[in-house]
Amino acid sequence: MRKLSRKETAKINGGIGVNQCYYIDENGVRKLGCRIEPWQDFNGEWIYPLPGHDCQSCF
Repeated sequence: MRKLSRKETAKINGGIGVNQCYYIDENGVRKLGCRIEPWQDFNGEWIYPLPGHDCQSCF
């Protein structure tokens, strides 16, 4: 038997992936979402999400 990857283990255990997190939607329900990564604006400066606001729904 081979060792399972982290993603395979998370899928079996119902855990979340590396780039996933939980957020609360507008109805107050806790849902699984995706982390917002830093991005570059048109000037080439890096924009970082506010702490606590780095999770949103996956599109």
